[in-house]
Amino acid sequence: TWDFLIITNNEQSINMRPKEGAYIKGLFLEGGRWDNDASCLTEPLPMELFCPMPIIHFKPIESRKKSTKGMHPTPMYMYPIRTGPRERPSFLMEVDLKAGARDSNFWTKRGVALLLSLDD
Repeated sequence: TWDFLIITNNEQSINMRPKEGAYIKGLFLEGGRWDNDASCLTEPLPMELFCPMPIIHFKPIESRKKSTKGMHPTPMYMYPIRTGPRERPSFLMEVDLKAGARDSNFWTKRGVALLLSLDD
């Protein structure tokens, strides 16, 4: 199981690797936007299809102890074509992000997803 910690500091302030897990940068959010001030999902800006995500610390944990209330299990895909070819599916995993003022069902209906690449 994983814990997902959003790093709100700028990239230059990270000068060491984490003790456990990895820092992941370069992800994009589709269908929503990440609010750095409130550290949660929010509505995208007008005409904004993709929003860059801040660095996420993927930290392995033994078991999930905390409640997932207020969180949205955001699917993460390799590329925007979510189905991918039969030989190479695009879905990777779900990343728990704070849902903010809206509930998880709202973000699911909105089709919010994390993408590794914007190219097909």
